Amino acid sequence: MEKDIKENPKMLPTEIIIILGTLSVYIILRGVLNPQNEITGTILIIMSALIAFELIYFVWKEIKEGVKKHGWKHEAIDTLIAVIVAILMWVGASVVLNTSTPISAVVSCSMLPNLERGDFIVVQGADVKAYEINMSASEIESLVSGPIIAITNEGNYTLPMPLYPYCNCYKTEPLCMQFKNDPRSVIERTGPFMYHYTVCEAKFRDREIREYPICLEYVEYNGVRYYQNISNDVIVYTPQKSDLFANVGDIVHRAFFKINVNGKEYYLTKGDNNPMFDIQQIGYCNMPELRNHPVPQENVKGRVIGRVPYLGYLKLFIAGQWKEDSQCNWQLFYTIVQ
Repeated sequence: MEKDIKENPKMLPTEIIIILGTLSVYIILRGVLNPQNEITGTILIIMSALIAFELIYFVWKEIKEGVKKHGWKHEAIDTLIAVIVAILMWVGASVVLNTSTPISAVVSCSMLPNLERGDFIVVQGADVKAYEINMSASEIESLVSGPIIAITNEGNYTLPMPLYPYCNCYKTEPLCMQFKNDPRSVIERTGPFMYHYTVCEAKFRDREIREYPICLEYVEYNGVRYYQNISNDVIVYTPQKSDLFANVGDIVHRAFFKINVNGKEYYLTKGDNNPMFDIQQIGYCNMPELRNHPVPQENVKGRVIGRVPYLGYLKLFIAGQWKEDSQCNWQLFYTIVQ
C-alpha cells in the first residue's frame, strides 16, 4: 500500500507540471523582458512555441502509450469518449450561460488594464449594459459613411477618413499639426456624432510616463456628453465579413453605445487601451474604405462575466499567436466615468 502511494502521489501529472512550469517561466520573463526588442522578443516567441510543442507532444505521447498498452481500438474509443465529454461540457456551458461561445481568450492588449492578453474569459449571453440612444437608419449609416468634417476656428475640412487615422497618415498637414499641438481645438463631426479629443498619459513598461498621445475624451450626441464608462459591459462579438477586424476573429471590447434603430439594436465598441472607437479605425492610408461597422445584436456572443489570468495563453500558443502586438508596451489613461 505504501509503495502504491509513493508511485502514485496525489499531485498533478508530470506533464501538466512541466507545461505549467514552462508557462510560469514565460510569464516571469515577459515581466522582465521587452517583447518589442528583437532579441528578447525572439526569446519569448521561442518560449511560446515551446509551450505549444509541449502541449501537442504530451497529447501525442498519451495516445501513443495508450495504443501500446491497450491497442488502437481501445484508444480510439477512449479518445472518442473524451471528445464526446468535451462537446457535452461545451454544450452544457452554452445552455447555462446562454451563448454559443461560453469561454474564450484575450488575444491582444487593447483592453488594458482591465483585461490582459492571455486572460481566459467566461462569457454570458445576457442584456448588455451601455449608453442607450436612439438613431434612424440613415444616422447610424452615416457614422461610417460620413461625411466626416474637422471643425476648427479657422474653418471646416472634409476628410476622407476619421480624423485620428487621417492625421496618422498625413502628419505634416497644417490641420494635423494643429490637432497634434492642441487636440481640443479640432472637433470631428461624423453624422450625428461630435468627437472631442484631448491629450492622454501613456504609461510604458518601465513605469515612466514618457509620451502624451491624443485620445478620445468624449462623444457629444444631441447635446449630451458621453465619456468612457468602465461600468459598461465588455462584450465578445464577431465582426461583419467586410469589416477591418473580420480576419482577427472574435473581438473582446467594451460596449460604449447601445443604439436602437427602429427596434433593432447595434453596439459601438472601443478597447479600453485604444484611443478611438472600433468604427473609427481604418486598414491603410490608401484604403480608408476598409472600416468596421456598428455591431448588430446577432453578432454579439455575450458579455464577459469572469476571467482567469494567464490560462488563455495555452489557447493562443496552440493557435500560433506567439508574438505580442506593440500595444502591449503601453497603457493609456484618459477621462472616464467610474
